[in-house]
Amino acid sequence: MAKLFDHQHFIDYLNKGSTEVDGYLQSGSAALIWSLFDIQDELNITGNVAEIGVYHGKLFIFLCHALNQGERAYAIDVFDSEPEIQGIQTQDDKDLFSAKNLIANLAAQGIGDEVVKIITANSGKLAVPELRDKLDGDQVRLFSIDGDHSRDGVRHDLNLAAETTRETGIIIVDDLFNSLCPSNTEGIIDFFREDNSAWTPIAIAASNGPIKTGAAKLFVAHKSRAMIYKAYLRLLNRDDFKLADTFLGEENVLIFDFQSHPVKQPLDSMVRLSVARFLEQQ
Repeated sequence: MAKLFDHQHFIDYLNKGSTEVDGYLQSGSAALIWSLFDIQDELNITGNVAEIGVYHGKLFIFLCHALNQGERAYAIDVFDSEPEIQGIQTQDDKDLFSAKNLIANLAAQGIGDEVVKIITANSGKLAVPELRDKLDGDQVRLFSIDGDHSRDGVRHDLNLAAETTRETGIIIVDDLFNSLCPSNTEGIIDFFREDNSAWTPIAIAASNGPIKTGAAKLFVAHKSRAMIYKAYLRLLNRDDFKLADTFLGEENVLIFDFQSHPVKQPLDSMVRLSVARFLEQQ
């Protein structure tokens, strides 16, 4: 697989480019997502990336760095089409929260419209067949959910993601346990208890900064792939692994807590051997 961006481009965005884009992305979450890039490359998992709730693109641009040649990224948001939802009152506000602003942020990082498809829509009004059509099929391998934080809203978005993400893929859900939007966690719980039987939580990235920079993220995998993802994640982020606990019906959900700068280990021969030995014992 030929990566769309080289490693230095990715590191430059992590260290500098991301600081120039407004939004929310903590270093702990970034470390785990980076590990997911490596895991999917290692397992030859291909496909597109998508995000509901893109804002100015801070995380979305990060996700674009997972892409291989021929893959695409889908940005789904209301942008300035429904100003009342976002509290947009002035032209300056409208300009900032717009597809045009996202395009400018993408261009500043060398990402053009041949790579990204912007979908200006309220995901809460989309049914699965309509979203599938907009995503050009069921080809998503990384799907971030950071849109409507109401109980029904996040539940709806999770159902959309579960129906359009490949079984080999990962769903990332933002703001788990965020005290500023408690109903968001209620919606996540509703999805797992009432709607879903195929997907399961595998890891939680604890908040490691001021709440205004973002909150905990929940990582979700198809049950058929949960064990292998957890095995790799635990090793690649072993310095920040805190404990494993039962959550939403899944045993041994990995919990990562970041007391200092996160450490992301390389996926090397030692990691490969350790994962292989672990899976042989299961």
